[in-house]
Amino acid sequence: MKSIFEDYFEGFNEYPSLSHDLDTDIAIVGGGVAGLLSAYFLSKEGFKVSVFEADKIASKSTARSTATLSCVQSPMYARLAKKNPRVHEYFESQKEALKLYREIIEKHNIDCDFETMPSYLFASNEKSEMKLREEYTAMREFTDEVDFVKSRFGHAIKMENQAQFNALKFLAGIGKDFGIFENTKIVNFILDENKLITEKGNTIRAKKIIIATRFPVILNNFYYFKMYQAKSYVVTFKNPPLGAMFNGAEDGGLYMRSYKDYMLLGGYDHRTGKHKKCADYYFNLKRKAKEMFGAKDEDFGDFWSAEDSVTYDDIPFAGSISKKHPNVFVITGFNEWGLLNGMICGRVVSNLIANQHEKFAELFSPHRKYCRKNIGSLLPHGLISAGSLLKAPFVKKRCSHIGCALKFNKIENVYECPCHGSRFNVDGKLLDGPAVKDLK
Repeated sequence: MKSIFEDYFEGFNEYPSLSHDLDTDIAIVGGGVAGLLSAYFLSKEGFKVSVFEADKIASKSTARSTATLSCVQSPMYARLAKKNPRVHEYFESQKEALKLYREIIEKHNIDCDFETMPSYLFASNEKSEMKLREEYTAMREFTDEVDFVKSRFGHAIKMENQAQFNALKFLAGIGKDFGIFENTKIVNFILDENKLITEKGNTIRAKKIIIATRFPVILNNFYYFKMYQAKSYVVTFKNPPLGAMFNGAEDGGLYMRSYKDYMLLGGYDHRTGKHKKCADYYFNLKRKAKEMFGAKDEDFGDFWSAEDSVTYDDIPFAGSISKKHPNVFVITGFNEWGLLNGMICGRVVSNLIANQHEKFAELFSPHRKYCRKNIGSLLPHGLISAGSLLKAPFVKKRCSHIGCALKFNKIENVYECPCHGSRFNVDGKLLDGPAVKDLK
């Protein structure tokens, strides 16, 4: 399944697979938006940087993102305000990320279909409108840049001067004064020695390591208890431009944006590996497109699913992976807003490595305290993981990560892990981590 952004993208340059041992200042595992932007920032500071991608760069979450840059996100500010006094800092970090995109695009004169437009968080029913009003009240505590309005899809929180673009074209246009190695899977992390081992047996030695995969691929520091992976689905169809971006306030609600002659309609988010039985999310999205916009069968184009990691306290992780390993850094947990968070978290980690002041370091620190108010979010997902592990001895298909029982997704013809979101095709080949090995 390709995204519409790949259809309108000529492709990156070809990059080699690592075939020898390598010494570098900074080794970055993961060639998505966070990894590439970290490399971009650090190379500007004079570091020798090398990026290692198991597949092709920006071919997974980055390629499948809807590429919207909005500080008005899901109804999370009201929830965040109840348990995190830094809620205003998160909002400011998203504004900073959008500012950085604009600066880099202007600096390198990047043609990436960048468009400035308003963003709406809308409520389609009375229940979600109550949640929306609570969100608006919470946001007005720290910003006057939002308004409560009536949109074409219902009452909404509106914020001007947000943006949308093609992330692949953007990443192709940034300066790449750093090494990139594709089809180079890291299978062993020797963190005590700052070493990485590739699937082919090559050794990478680095002064600093950044793990910028969608979900951390190492089994330590309890990251597997602090986050999970979620899926979302998108279809495209021919439709006049919306002139704005729309995101539904309901859990798993619909979201919309335009690109070229098409509209992107997405939604039905759920935890990876916990899809509803017999649910055809693409069929449901097509039905919504017909009901809401009068789309016809011949109007539909691409369809795809996307994954992202979700943290239980709504804030990504960006910083040293543990106090035991101060030279190893992690960037993960973007909560389905990967392009803004990938930018700002890449900047955070780059500044930490370069020993420069970083005002958002505390906000995104992996060592922040998990307060008791997060237990309500953690417990249901912890029980899902526990149940999958308990089922493992009684099923044939078990994840190569920690052995959880896999579930088969009939719609996409793949096996998915309910514990941490790894995916495998019907032949057992690994499609998405954190697993690093195929099924036996």
